[in-house]
Parts: sequence; C-alpha cells; structure tokens
Amino acid sequence: MTLAALFPLDASAPHHGYRPADPAASPVVSVVTPVFNTGAILLETAETLLRQTFQAWEWLIVNDGSTDATTLRALLPLRSADARIRVIDTPNCGLPAARNTGAAAARASLLFFLDSDDLLAPTALESLVWKLHTSPAAAFATSWVTTFGAESVLIRTGFATTARFPYDNVVTPLVLMRRAVFAALGGFDASWRDGLEDYEFWVRAAANGYWGVDVPLPLLWVRRKPASAYASYHWSFQRDPRARARGRATLQSRHPQLFRDGPPRPRPPAAGLLETYAPLITLPLQNALAPHVGQRRILLLLPWLQVGGSDRFALDLIAGLVARGDGVTVALMQPSDNPLLAEALRLTADVLVLPAFLTPAAYPAFLRELVLSRGIDAAIIANALLAYQLLPYLHAHCPQLALLDFNHNTQPNRHGGFPRASLDHAALLDAQLVASGSLRKWMLDAGGEATQIIVQHLGVDAQRYAPDSGLRARIRADLGIDAATPLVVFVGRMTPQKRPRLLAQILHTLRDRGTRFVAIAAGDGEDLAWMRRFARRHQMGAQLQLPGRVSHTRVRELLAAADIVLLPSAYEGIALTLFEALAAGVPVVAADVNGQAELVTPDCGILIPPGPDEMAAYVDALSNLLADPRRRTQLGAAGRARITADFTLATMSTRISQQLDVAIARAAARPTGSDATGHANAVLAVEAYTLRERLRTLAPMRAILNLRHSSAWSSVERLSAHLPRLSALDRRLYIARRVINRALRRARGKPVNW
Repeated sequence: MTLAALFPLDASAPHHGYRPADPAASPVVSVVTPVFNTGAILLETAETLLRQTFQAWEWLIVNDGSTDATTLRALLPLRSADARIRVIDTPNCGLPAARNTGAAAARASLLFFLDSDDLLAPTALESLVWKLHTSPAAAFATSWVTTFGAESVLIRTGFATTARFPYDNVVTPLVLMRRAVFAALGGFDASWRDGLEDYEFWVRAAANGYWGVDVPLPLLWVRRKPASAYASYHWSFQRDPRARARGRATLQSRHPQLFRDGPPRPRPPAAGLLETYAPLITLPLQNALAPHVGQRRILLLLPWLQVGGSDRFALDLIAGLVARGDGVTVALMQPSDNPLLAEALRLTADVLVLPAFLTPAAYPAFLRELVLSRGIDAAIIANALLAYQLLPYLHAHCPQLALLDFNHNTQPNRHGGFPRASLDHAALLDAQLVASGSLRKWMLDAGGEATQIIVQHLGVDAQRYAPDSGLRARIRADLGIDAATPLVVFVGRMTPQKRPRLLAQILHTLRDRGTRFVAIAAGDGEDLAWMRRFARRHQMGAQLQLPGRVSHTRVRELLAAADIVLLPSAYEGIALTLFEALAAGVPVVAADVNGQAELVTPDCGILIPPGPDEMAAYVDALSNLLADPRRRTQLGAAGRARITADFTLATMSTRISQQLDVAIARAAARPTGSDATGHANAVLAVEAYTLRERLRTLAPMRAILNLRHSSAWSSVERLSAHLPRLSALDRRLYIARRVINRALRRARGKPVNW
C-alpha cells in the first residue's frame, strides 16, 4: 500500500465541509479523549475530528482535572460547539481512568480512543469503521501511524506485527474497538497511570483471545514532543529507561503463555484457491450527511493513482471539477502503491482506498453508502473493470445516479479492453466519453450508439506549462547540459505500449551517426531494467539518462528544458504527454497511431506511421529537427498556440461539466433497475474479481503477467507466428512416414489396407 500522506492540517488541504444530516441521531462511534492540561493544541485535534468524512460520531472529552488556563479556555467553545460533543469534568484520576470514564458514558457500540494532541486524516474513521464491520473475527482496528512534531516517522506496525508482540508494544492507543469487548476486559487498568497502560491493555486483550486488524494506510497522526515539553500527563518510561523492562517483566509474569505463543490471529473462514464465493456484506446507511445545497457531487471510480497519462488526466479532471465548485469523491478499487495519492488529497479530501479496508464482498454496499451519504449526482468510471461489472447494482440501488465513463484508447486484451467493457454495459450508461474521434469510430464500428458516444479531447493547464526561460536555464544547468546541446525527452511507462526498446534503438542509431544530443527517458515499468542494461552495453553514458519514475513537477521541469519530445508508442488514445509538450512549446516526434493526428498537426510536430521503415523515419525526423533550431522554435510556438486555442484544462472541464448536466437530467427520467438483478450481478462480479486477484498472487501467474507486460512478449509472439509452419511441417512428415511405411510393407509382401 501507499506511503503517501498529507498532513491533516496542511494549509493546502481541502475541506469538504461534511456535517451530519441529524446531529441528534444515535452515534455509530463514540470518540473518547482524556484531557489534562493539553493546551490550545486540543483545538487542532478537534478540527481534524470535525473534518471527518464519517460524521456519525459523538465526542466524549474527559477533562481530567485540568488546571491550565489555556486548556480551560480551549474547552470552553467545545462545550457548546456541537450537540455531538460532551465535556465530562472529573477530578484528576490519570489517563487510564479518564478513558474508562469516557467509555462508560458512550452510547455507540464502537469506541475510538483519540489522544488530545493527536490528529486524524479525513477518511480515518470511515476506513476504520468499515474495516471492523467487515472483519467479524476482529475486536479492534487501527492503521499505520505518522508521527509529527519533534520527529516525522511512518510507523507501519499494528495488529499484523505479531512476531514482535508481546515483547514490544506494536499498537498505539488510537484504536477503534467493539465496546462489548472493552467491557468484557474491564477497560484500562487504572493503576497503570504512569504510562504503558495501552501496552498492558493489549497484552490482557490478547491473553483473553481478542486481537485486531490493520488498515495499511497512514491515517493516524501522533504528535511527538521532547519529554520536557509535556505539561500534562507524565510517563515513568520517559524519566527511567528501565521502566519499560519492568513493565514487560510484570506482564510476562501474568501472561506467560501469551509471551510464549504470541497473540491470536483473527482470520476469515478458510477458503481454497478457487473458493471465491462470498455473501455480499449489507449494512444500513450509517453515515447520513447533510446535503450540500446547490453543489453538484461527483464520484470518480478509478482502479488506482499510478504514474501514467490516464492517472494524470484523473487528477486534472478532479482539479477542473473542484475549480467549478463541484464536490468530488474518489474511490480507488484495485491494490496499488498509489504514488499520486498525496496529489489527489491536495485536490479533494474525500479519497477512499477501498482495498486497504474492505473485502471485495463489501464493495457494492460501500459504493451504495458513498452515493447515498454524499448525495452523489453522477459517477464517472475510468479504467475500472469491477466498476463496470457493478453497474447493475448501482443502477438498482441508486436509481437517480447518472452513470458515465471515460475511455482513452483500446487495449490488446479483452477484445479492446475498457472500451469493450463500455460497449458491453452501454445500456446502463447515460454517456460514454472518449478521448479521440479515432476511438469513437472504433466503438461505432463495434456496435456502439452514435448519440451516446461523445468525443472529449483532453486538456492541460496551459499556464502551468507555459515556456519559462529561467526555469529552462536552471534545469539544464542542474542536468549539466549546455545551451548548444539539444535535449530529447521521453516521458512514459517503460512498457510495450510505449515501446522503450524502439526508443533506445533510435537514440543509439542517432548517437552512432554522430548526432549531438542528450536524451532523458523518465518513467518506470517492466522494461526499465532492460533499458539500463542497453545503455551500459552500448556505452551511452550521460547521453541517455534513465531516472526512473519522476513526479508531475519534475515532468514539468523536464519539458521546460526539452527541445524535442519523442514518443514512439505502439498504441495511444492521444498521449497526455503530447498535450503537455505542446503546451510547453516543445515540438514532438511521435507515432501516428489512433487519435494522435487529431492533436499533432504538421505545423507543430511530426508523426511517424508504424511499419517496417519506421525506425529509419524516426531517425531521419530527429536528425533533421536536432540540426534545425529555427524549425524547432516554429513548431513549438505553433503547438502552444494550438493548445491555448482548443485544448486547455478549462475547456475540457467546461465540456465535461456540460455532459454531466445532460447525463444527470437523463438519469432522472430513467426507470429503476431490479434489486434482485443488481444483487445477483454484484455477487458474480465480486466472485470474478476475487478469482482474478487471487490468481495474480500466485508466483507462476505473476511471472506470466510480468512477461506479458514486458517487451519480451513480442519475442513470444514472433515464435508463436511460426506455429502454423511447424504444424504444416509435422503434417508433411506424417504423410511422408505413411508413404514410406506403405512402400516397406509392399516390399515385404505384406498387405497394405490403409
């Protein structure tokens, strides 16, 4: 899972403004926070709780005899700020007793313990609630922790860190738990008021057979302060380095079997590899939110946020919709490290990474909850196969939800990839948006409906990519490239689609011709290792630089420094890199495939048709451009003019916004789908998804997929092309054997009857 995180109180962090539909409704979670002379930072904790996407909570603040005037002033507004917040005043009894006091006053069946100086990511409670609801064998749920303040560390320990527990305390107090379990354990031991009370509680819980599950995302933020800065509770282990060892020894004497055997391991029912059926998890609406009057709410259903053109388009789409005043929720549906997650969180706080806290059987119910709780008006699917397969369920349970999709290009798999899935589910979609006229034609030829398939070219932020001579000089100086040496840039995944091996051969040929240039090929993927071996073998040195994956900001910098962008793809919709290059005033040399000619005209770039002579054509085109700076300048200026006239982010956002309005109006008049049909389809979709993901975890399948997604697959395809010849040869050999055998039998005087 991803390590990306955005500080909850970052000045750039967006705020969605969710509020409960009924503040007096029974809470789902009781948040318990002891306070003793915490100071004004308590209000920071309050702010992150109020900003939660999950609003069905009550907050029990236990004022444990605070005497500090700043703390008492901080508590004043909280006493009347929200009907869900209760301040309970008690004499000072210590942290564990204060937590027990809050738990005793709780009304919800779930408890969450939040310390008075710690923070929550916006989706923390929602993710933890669903994780615990979908893990019936678990008593607790927590997430990874990021520390801030005196230190900044990502802590990836939790209930899954069983090898270290109970010798180390691997779980923080910031845990969601079942109140019935807390009561059965008798709460925290109030005698451990000098610290390690959470460690004692987890040891006692494990010894009694209770354990938990983790959300592998950094959703919880724990403040770190030097020991001298603590004006509230004081812990013996901060003053005495032997206190932890004494506490561990005490617990080991009480629970020797736990220290010998380790904690229990809550597991789902055992299932074989092909036992992929699971009953759908159904829950009543838990998180009823007040409607945002006058604001359109959009849900994006994406597989992940990796480094690629379609993912950067998703970020641009979010930015464009948010700029127009829309509320945007994002659901990521497939396992990934999501390197662009932090960028998405700077645009909308409402980003949910479903595989981190849900089993596939809970996806349908959770998506229904997202739509109903947020008041979603329209959902846009992009490259998410499971989302297509769940359309009958959404159609049935969210009848007024407008359903759209966006496709960039066909893929070699599934007879066309996601555009084929779009055609298969066209009757359930209110609009099908495509990135090029070329793709629209393919879909029409495959049986699509002309009135429903709409071309929507991509757009880019022309201002962001505006040529900048100062930035260009700085980046080239950092790269060690003088003003007279042209820079060729490639940006893309190192996969067969982008043909990095052809790229390497083109650059190698140019180098051998004596052409002066430096090339930077930025991106990662299956062929990156091959590219690095190629560069070493052919002694490309600094002339071919391979930095691997780079940030979106770095892409902008490389384009500012570039003289030519080269992209010899096997197939594309219209590559987003080309939009960005033209916006930066950089001419392009690219493959003439699919819809590329809809953007790259002869006055702003050169397109090379695929074919047996394409290698020489690329080399000649690049040689001519590298030798002609004046023409490069002319092409670059024309390219930027083309972008600013027709392909800006604002233009794209406006047109997609118009299509959303049309789709929403169409959905309002649509008949309701069948609940039974929707449920049945969801069961099959979840089972198929579970099988696919389970097979992907097998070592042989991973090896096959890695081969399939590398350029080495072309060698396999070339070999397979010889199979008909081998079959014909085998047939001729068989016929020859028959003729020889007949002749031998005749020579021996034996009958020949076949």
